[in-house]
Amino acid sequence: MTSAHMHDMVREWNDTAAPYPRDALIPELFAQQVQQRPASPALVWDGGGWDYRQLNTRVQRAAAHLRTRGVCEGDLVAVLLERSPQTVVAIMAVLEAGGVFVSLEPAAPDARLETILGATEVRYVITGPGPAPAPVRRRCQCVTTTELEEHPDSSTPRQSATGRCATDPAYIFYTSGSTGTPKGVVCTHRGPVRLVTSGGDLQFLPEDRLLATTSPTFDISCLELFGSLLNGACLIVPEPGTPLSTDALDRTLRDQRASVMWLTSGLFDQHVQQRPGMFANLRCLIVGGDIVTPSSARAVLEHGRPPLLLNGYGPTENSLLSITHRIEDVPDGASSVPIGRPVPNSTAYVIREGGELAAVEEIGELWLGGDGVALGYLGAPEITASSFGPDPEARLYRSGDLAYWRPDGVLEYCGRLDRQVKLRGHRIELSEIETILASHPQVIAAAVDVLGEGNDQLLAAAVTPVPRTDTRGLISDLSRYARESLPPYMVPTRIATIQELPFKSSGKVDRRALLDLMAQQYQSPPVPSGSAPQGPAEEAMAAVWADLLGIDTPGHSDHFFALGGNSLRAVQVAVATLDLLRMPHEECGPLIHSLANDPTLGTYTDLAESFRVSPGDRTSRTSLDLSAETVLDSGLRFTAGRLGPPTDPRVVLLTGGTGFLGVHLIDRLVDVGVDLVFCLVRADDTPEAEARIAERMRRYGLDPTRYENVIVPVLGDLAEPRFGIDIDTWGRLSMETELIVHNGAHVNFLYPYETLKPTNVTGTRTVLELAAEQRLKPVHYISTMSVIAGGRPAEGGTVHEDTALRHPESLLLGYEESKWVAEQLIFQAAERGLPTSLYRPYDITGTQDRGLWNTDTLMCALVRTIAETGAAPGIGLPLDFVPVDYTAAAITHILTHQQPDGRVYHLSNPSPAHLPLLVDRLRAEGYSILEQPYASWVDRIIEVTDSDPDHPMAPYLQLLVKHRAASGLSVLETYCTDTFPAFSRANTHHALRGSGIVCPPVDAHLLDTYLRYFRESGFLSPPG
Repeated sequence: MTSAHMHDMVREWNDTAAPYPRDALIPELFAQQVQQRPASPALVWDGGGWDYRQLNTRVQRAAAHLRTRGVCEGDLVAVLLERSPQTVVAIMAVLEAGGVFVSLEPAAPDARLETILGATEVRYVITGPGPAPAPVRRRCQCVTTTELEEHPDSSTPRQSATGRCATDPAYIFYTSGSTGTPKGVVCTHRGPVRLVTSGGDLQFLPEDRLLATTSPTFDISCLELFGSLLNGACLIVPEPGTPLSTDALDRTLRDQRASVMWLTSGLFDQHVQQRPGMFANLRCLIVGGDIVTPSSARAVLEHGRPPLLLNGYGPTENSLLSITHRIEDVPDGASSVPIGRPVPNSTAYVIREGGELAAVEEIGELWLGGDGVALGYLGAPEITASSFGPDPEARLYRSGDLAYWRPDGVLEYCGRLDRQVKLRGHRIELSEIETILASHPQVIAAAVDVLGEGNDQLLAAAVTPVPRTDTRGLISDLSRYARESLPPYMVPTRIATIQELPFKSSGKVDRRALLDLMAQQYQSPPVPSGSAPQGPAEEAMAAVWADLLGIDTPGHSDHFFALGGNSLRAVQVAVATLDLLRMPHEECGPLIHSLANDPTLGTYTDLAESFRVSPGDRTSRTSLDLSAETVLDSGLRFTAGRLGPPTDPRVVLLTGGTGFLGVHLIDRLVDVGVDLVFCLVRADDTPEAEARIAERMRRYGLDPTRYENVIVPVLGDLAEPRFGIDIDTWGRLSMETELIVHNGAHVNFLYPYETLKPTNVTGTRTVLELAAEQRLKPVHYISTMSVIAGGRPAEGGTVHEDTALRHPESLLLGYEESKWVAEQLIFQAAERGLPTSLYRPYDITGTQDRGLWNTDTLMCALVRTIAETGAAPGIGLPLDFVPVDYTAAAITHILTHQQPDGRVYHLSNPSPAHLPLLVDRLRAEGYSILEQPYASWVDRIIEVTDSDPDHPMAPYLQLLVKHRAASGLSVLETYCTDTFPAFSRANTHHALRGSGIVCPPVDAHLLDTYLRYFRESGFLSPPG
């Protein structure tokens, strides 16, 4: 397509001009509705309501009161109220009085209120009847809703606007920004008027009843307010909490006969999952605020579609909504829901980095124009100039969003340009932190990034100080400086000083080099909040934390993981707590779990004290309904299609491809003739991903050059929506993948279910979503034998491969729970038609020939601990070893020779051994070892890990000391032959019959092979 043709196409797609009252003010349009339909319902709520005449009377009375208090045309008046009928009156009264309303969050921290009130220089704040926040009382005149209601002069006639026009400000909403302070977006009267009175898909009718679901502190509440009151419709104000509850929302929709509603994408997903048909009686449902999930939209269309289902997109800077898409069909293969076309009297452009129009299907930045573009940011001309660019006919707003045009003129959304990250549930704009740090008088430049993985992630900052600055003093001061301006979750945990930031040739900071520098040059430990511990018990516990984390004394509300804690440190804290409070080792497990679940100093101290006072109390664990976690998206369907024979998969997607089993699966898949293996890898770029895979292969004795033309790294993360990959890559995976081997998982025996859920459960949901896209893809899921503890064998004997594990409450570790939930999702998908196979390997061990093993495992740590301490626990722990090369060969043979018909395969050793045999082989190698009672042995291990925090047994201490309530045994003890469920392996035996794939017995030969590898690799020291 030529450039000229592209310009013509974009001009045609942006031909959105439509008649509307372009020069009218919001109060004028409201007055017209009062005059035309005075007795029509304007505002209703549970137990009451006003018609247009009654509402107008209250608005005029309140406006008159504001004038008597001194509010003049153009004055900013803040509204500090929750959603209520009184809030509607307050907002309309401010506009009627000629003012500009500024929406404030009642629960906002005082520091944020100070910032906004200082920037706006607001003199008047409308509040509820209770006491106003301190900054409001100190800076402003408070006007209560009671005063507005009780103003005596209700007959004051409307005052006509003297010099006001439609391009004057009507309201200001504050958004989080990259400038170090919130940004106040100034919007005109024309902006919302053009949206709610121009017709199109967003046409509001006098007979409509709009349900208000949005807080007044979010700009989309203006769509609800003005969409109803400027069109003679009725606005429904629900009870607090109604939009969050499926039952309450469903009941309100029916009782109030709502016809139009806005829902955020997150709430939409939540409600659709429980009741997809609840929106059928609406005339129009608008969903937005984030990416609309295709499966949720499809479920609504299938189970009770409203006549109009819209995807609504738009930033505050373009007055509520800019683009909408009428969702009429979501194909089974759809990977996204388009955001659509510009609304009437608005325009949209996709722009390349150089400023030119992007071609069709070329991703670029989305610029927005038309009558909805805001005036800019209050008091920030430079930021306004950089965000609002010129247009031949009108100004444009640079959204920072990525999008592309489809050939039919519909826009698809592709993510963000800026650097937002999500850390412990908080979405953080890193540049905002950088701006704060760089504003310190002793800092020349600053950069912030995230280090670590999973729950061990932390914010790290690097700063270039002014010459001859005391860097140690600067770091301490910077932490205090950041805490004064940022919420706790945005304060960097680590700060380093470097002489200058690394830059690329483009002039941009080299983020990869910066991460390396920060990892090497930490100049300070994490810095606590500065609050004090509360009471002697907390003071003693604070000293433990400070010593183990290498920090200053933490305070009552300081967060263990935010201070640099991780799973190993949690074990140390628990062990130190035993010593501090003179508690038996049986309490170590509950202490570790408590710290993982409630990681603040105050809460952990209270729980530790309760365990000391009430030994054996295991009630600290938050109740978790695992069965409720297993509900598969109701809109996810697996349409039957042509499946290739199981013997001939050509293109495979493998998760967990850099793991011990993963690289051996790649090896076996290549052996059976797979042409292409997509490997999901967490990495910054393809070379890094390729290097990671190659390094892991070399580590485990495989030649990476053998697979160079087979492996295609996919940069992604199981924990992210759609793996965090771009739309093109998702589409390619959907189209080309013939079979999925889901082997990836977050393996951690400390973290609770909630921490492991994003990777192990949500990641599995994403795998199933991908399996349903474009073409049906069989899923082979690698689970773990430990989930069969949820089978209650004492009540029914052997756990067969087809035994339903219906007792998840018997599981204790978050890892076990997450794998059990993932299994249930796989089973549900199979019931809906997805071809699946599920594998439960026991203890995956080293290769049969050379003994090459991933030594970061419990069994390896146990071997080393027994050898080094000379002590072994006197328990019948089974050695049910399945060598990794056997395991990979068995899985690959089954997936290429058995139809994926939902069966489960137990991958265990037909000839296992027990711990005493391992002790005998160690003695034969010259190690002196004595058996000890289990309790005494655990005490010994606690001493060892306390003196050596990096000991390989430290990550697994939880398994030694955490007890299952039903048995009173530790997790490790429950794996012994007389307590762990008996299980069968008939499916595996049948599937491998005649294949030549045989699991070697656990005998002296196999154990000697492993011990030889441990010594030769340096993992195990020689005896003596």
